[in-house]
Formats: sequence, C-alpha cells, structure tokens
Amino acid sequence: MVLSGYIHFIKRVSLPAYLFFCTIGYSYASDVDWQFNEQEKKAYQHIISLRLEQGELLLKKTRPASLYLYNLSETLKIIVTDDPTMFDNYEVGVKHRTDIIDGLKSGSPYKNFYLAEMYLQKAFVNLKFGNDWTAAWDFRQAYKLIRKNSDRQHASFIPNYKSMGLLHVMIGSVPERYQWIMSLLGMHGTVQQGIAEIQRVADSDGMFSQEAKVVHYLLQAYLLNESDTAVSNFNELFQLNDKNLLFGYLYMSLLIKNSQSETALDVFNDLMELDDNYLEFNFLNYLAGEIYLQKGDYPLAETYFHDFIKNSKGENFIKDAYYKLFLTYWISNEEDKAIRAHKKAQSAGKTISEADKHASKSLSQTEYPNKMIMKLRLLTDGGFYQQAEELLEQPFVLNSKKERVEFVYRKARLLHKSGKIKEAIGLYQETIDASGRENWYFAPNACLQLGYIYRAQNDTPWAKNYFNQVLSYKNHEYKTSLDNKAKAALEQL
Repeated sequence: MVLSGYIHFIKRVSLPAYLFFCTIGYSYASDVDWQFNEQEKKAYQHIISLRLEQGELLLKKTRPASLYLYNLSETLKIIVTDDPTMFDNYEVGVKHRTDIIDGLKSGSPYKNFYLAEMYLQKAFVNLKFGNDWTAAWDFRQAYKLIRKNSDRQHASFIPNYKSMGLLHVMIGSVPERYQWIMSLLGMHGTVQQGIAEIQRVADSDGMFSQEAKVVHYLLQAYLLNESDTAVSNFNELFQLNDKNLLFGYLYMSLLIKNSQSETALDVFNDLMELDDNYLEFNFLNYLAGEIYLQKGDYPLAETYFHDFIKNSKGENFIKDAYYKLFLTYWISNEEDKAIRAHKKAQSAGKTISEADKHASKSLSQTEYPNKMIMKLRLLTDGGFYQQAEELLEQPFVLNSKKERVEFVYRKARLLHKSGKIKEAIGLYQETIDASGRENWYFAPNACLQLGYIYRAQNDTPWAKNYFNQVLSYKNHEYKTSLDNKAKAALEQL
C-alpha cells in the first residue's frame, strides 16, 4: 500500500515522543505582531505544563501567536484525554485557525512556521485516532510549508530547524523499500540530519531551546540507544521544572524505558501531589500499573490498571491494559481471573498503538506465557535485578524450543543490564545460533545489542557486522523498530 511504510514508522513513535512533538512554543523573530507577547509567554508556560485553562484565559484569538497557542492547547487536550468525541470539533477548530493565519498578509517567518506546526499537531492527532492517510497528508503539508520557510530569506530563523529536524528524522526512518515514495512526494532527509537540526535549536538561547532539548533526549533514548545520557539530561531539566506535569510524564516514561522503574515510581508519587489545576492525565495510572507489575506487587498493579480502564475516554491502550491485568492474575496463580481477563482483552479496545498491537499478537498465541520467563522479563525490564537473579536460582520448566531460546535471551538481557558484558555476549550469540531463521525477535535484538556492545568497545567492524545482521532478519514483530535503530547506529558509525 502506498505510504504504508511511512505510516508504519510514524505509528511506532511512542506516546511520549509524539505527545511532546506537539508541545512547541517559540519566541524568536523581529515581527512584533507575530512573536509572543508577555501574556502569551505566560500562557505558553501554563500550556506546556498542562495547566490548559489558565493558559487559554491569557490568549486573544485575534493574534496569530494566540491562535497557535490555542491550537497547541487543544492538541494536548485531545491527545492526553484520548477522547474521540472531541475529534470533530478539533478538526473544525484547526481549519478555522489555519485559515485565519493563512489569510493574513505578512513576510514574517512565523506565518508558515505556525502553519507547519499546526499541521504537524493535527497529523499526530489523526494518527492517534487511526486516520493514517489524513495524517500522511498533514505531514506532507507541514513539510512543504517549513521547506518554503527555510529559503534564503528565512534561513536564519532558528525554529525552522526544530520542525524540519523532526520531519527529517521521520523521513529518514522510513524503511528503505519505501524511500521512493518519499522521493515521489518531494520529501527527503536522514536521521542524522534531523538530529543535528534539533540540536542546533537546543543549543540556541531562545525560549524554544528547552523544548528542543526534550525532543533531543527522547530521540537519544528511543532511537539512538543512549538512554543513560537521556535520563541524566532529563533529570537536570525536570529538577528545574518539577511542577510541569508533561515533563514529569516524559521523564517517568524515560525512566521506565531505562529500567529505572523504582525512580519512576517516585516521580509518579510526586506528580500525584500536584494541585487540581492540571489537565487530568489518566495515562499515569497505566504507567503506575506497569511499574507495579514489573515489581511483582500484583494487587497494586491490578488497582492501577482498573483505574486506567475505568477512567479512559478512548480505546487506545485498553487492550494492553487488559492483557497486563491477565498477566497480574496469571503470574500470581489466580487462574479464573486470568482466563476472564484474557477473554476480555481479546475483544476490548483497538490495535492502533504499538502496545495494543503487541498485546493482540500475544493474545493470539495458543498457549499462555511461561510464568517464570515472564516474571524474569518483567523484573529485568523494571531494573529489579537482584530479584531477577534470585528468580534464576529456581527451576525453570521449558516446554518448547521457543521457550528455551527466550530463556537464554532473557538471561542475556539481565546480564547485559547488570554490567556483566562478557557473559552477556556469550548468551546473545547462543540466542542467535539457537534461533536459526525463526521469525522471533530474540535473535535480531540480540544482534542489535551485540552491535551496541562492540560499538562501545570501539570495535567498529564487529559493530557494523551485527547491525547489518539485524537488517537481514525478516517478518519479526519488531522489524521496523529494530531496523530503524540498526540503521541509525550504522549512520553514526
């Protein structure tokens, strides 16, 4: 299908990533009528902290910057609440605001910049609700506008590079077999080019530099496998913005990704103490449930997943929440509840998000997961390494080739994350050899991890060898994600 590769990549952008890609504010230009005034600067700070009502009260809808900020507020509201009943009004509002700005005569670089950003925001909303083709068109519109804005007349307008940088990262991450479609649409760019452009804005001294830093940290973690650096950088940023609910959520997400779930739980508890002036953020319940599931506190995991499901206005992550409820019951030997949750998960929600797609694939398996392997995986993912090592001292019953391969792979992941690199290398290679050409993701991810290890050891030939091996595997469930990471690593090398 035309554009399917492009759409498939964009959908892999995690909730943290695409949520913040919509949270952009600017204060750079000589045109006073278009740049933020003092009231709009205050409104912007409220909005990106998810104090939307306070921010909107400061806006005047006759000003372009206020129209942009109102659009940003509405975008965050619909993405965070996941409320499909807001969608029609949101589309009408975006068209109204873009029509007003487009109709204004101005030579200011802000004009096309605001328009491009509003199309980007609308694109991510359309993706969230499964409108793939509309989203692809919105991205193309944003690309055309920001390219037009980046001509010689406005080449020094720094915010251009944030928008273009994001677009270049996305275009460069499209699978190679679909790059001809990008060329046909006149869209070109590479991951490294995009990251450099985002870094250029992050290094500037404008109000926008903080947001560019956050986007850069997200790309470091989710694309470049530099999670330790990203978490360290984000920690410094969050300490200066600890009343910012959006930043807290993103920091929490990075910590979970980096197997620091206990610290993420501390951040969650701090966020729960904020006052009532913020937009209700139900997804935090989902993240808390995930942490407690990893930790093995199954009653609390059950509570938070139930709270997330009960308070959800949309259907994204519902299937995965029910699947994780099934895991809490299954691992804790509440088999009757597990069976009911498994059945409910099969029919609940949609499969737009990657988490829901993965849950759907897991639910389609003919057998329930191996309890011991799943506990080992969850403890390792959460960074509870001592408990994971203690679990390995217990007997594991492995009933199939897939379970035997996964057991070796899970031990490799635990040793790698624990800093036992030499032992991890041997187990990763064992995973690759034992997998053969099965379409499980264990072998390609083992190759990716070996590539990272050899890159860290400055052994470029072996690193390239394993990154290229990642690309050779076909039809596994994480192919697009792993291929993107391998390609990004090869570009860096």
